Amino acid sequence: MRRIVVINFIMAVFMILILSLNTGSSSQPMFEASDYYVAPDGSDGNPGTLKKPWKTIQKAADSALPGSTVFIREGTYYERVRMNVSGNEERGAITFTNYDGGTVVIDGSKSSAQDQAELILIENQNYINLDGIELTGNMNDDSAYFVTGISIWGSGKEIAISNCRIHQIGYTNADKKNGAAAIAVFGRDGEKPIQNLSVDGNEIWEIKSGTAEAVLLTGNVEDFLIEGNVIRNNNNSGLSVRGDDSMGGEPVCKPEENNRVRNGLITGNMLTGNSTEGNPFYQSGSYFAAGILVDGAMDVEIACNTSKGNDMGIRVTNEKRDKNCSGILVRDNLIVHNSASGLSAGGSDADKGWTVQMKARNNTLYGNDTKGLGCGEISIGKSHDLSFTGNIIHTGTRNLAVATENFGKANVYNLVFNYNIYFGPGGAKNLRFQGPETGTVGFNMWKNKMEQDKFSKVADPLFMNPGSEDFRLKEHSPAIDFSDPAYIPADGITDYAGNNRMNGSAVDCGAYELN
Repeated sequence: MRRIVVINFIMAVFMILILSLNTGSSSQPMFEASDYYVAPDGSDGNPGTLKKPWKTIQKAADSALPGSTVFIREGTYYERVRMNVSGNEERGAITFTNYDGGTVVIDGSKSSAQDQAELILIENQNYINLDGIELTGNMNDDSAYFVTGISIWGSGKEIAISNCRIHQIGYTNADKKNGAAAIAVFGRDGEKPIQNLSVDGNEIWEIKSGTAEAVLLTGNVEDFLIEGNVIRNNNNSGLSVRGDDSMGGEPVCKPEENNRVRNGLITGNMLTGNSTEGNPFYQSGSYFAAGILVDGAMDVEIACNTSKGNDMGIRVTNEKRDKNCSGILVRDNLIVHNSASGLSAGGSDADKGWTVQMKARNNTLYGNDTKGLGCGEISIGKSHDLSFTGNIIHTGTRNLAVATENFGKANVYNLVFNYNIYFGPGGAKNLRFQGPETGTVGFNMWKNKMEQDKFSKVADPLFMNPGSEDFRLKEHSPAIDFSDPAYIPADGITDYAGNNRMNGSAVDCGAYELN
């Protein structure tokens, strides 16, 4: 009898030990994550299963385990969500997605920015995926709140925003200096960046950004990918990556060297119809919005995007006094029919910052400066050590290829233009260039006085059908094999259409390689 009691005691101790391992102080339970379900007719008292789903997305954002997927049933959810969970490297990300392709809408119209300025807030969390969600109805008239569809704040890693539709975000009171964004990323922690961020396949439109941009990255953000998004018809720049920014008079983060977006790729995006015209914070006719704005960021590649019908196509600058924007590569983009300049590089006046060590390679610029503002296809401000090679630059009706602000050589120097193809409706005789001290000159004077474009030429590039925006090259185009012969693309580099970037003795000028 005594032996049986001892055995039972040992078994009881063993069971207590097992239970303690599963219910101890560890923040994550010791079992595999399940998938979860949310539905408009669910209950947050349910277990979150397919048959007994939760009612709110917030319940899932409080409860989901690493490696799980939260399937959200079709419907409109009038809530604001704060992510209070993280995935991890071992078990994987937590994914929030629409169930079975249904339309899932998060609508902020029945709640206030005073409750939470964002429709979805991800603060100091990791391994979070948002996929296939629509966000709308976050309109606000109080300038104390920067309203967004999605905000990523503080620090974090491995966060992805994919296949979402974001619209009707912004301000309603034109008398106040509001800002808003569809997606805003604020790297506020100076020591821990927001790292390995992906924004891909989203559609963003009708964002009343005011003084901000529709998609905004600023502060300590590194190693990012922005790919395959459609960003259209917003009242400021479509996409911006920034450095040296401040909030409330203080840097977004400290130390200063980490207060910049860096080491990223912007590729395959469509940016169209983004303009400050009609934005009450800008004077009518100012045309300040870029499809892609790089303002103070560092080491960013901008490749194979389409930027058309914006105020500016692509702008690379630093508008903070004596600060730099550096290491930007602009390649293989289509930049067409923008109101002002196609590609703008440099600070907007002598009191602003610098653009340095920028390369613009193998882009196709066509018919920009549609408003006839004298901005040209390429506009150059306060800058040095810029390179423009292998581009096709086909001007609009003003025949202005390059417009350099009259800053003098102290503020614009070490420019390299070469192996470009130029053309315009006025032919070679009427093609015009503006150097930092030359005034407006023709191509030969530009070559001689500025010592530029030694091997470039003026010739019809022979596009397939420019009237239909088909900028592929015909077989006898003078742009074929005409880029800088010293440029040998690295493995994996493709043209705008995804073809091998080199198919001959040299790379073709412009965004397309003839294959």
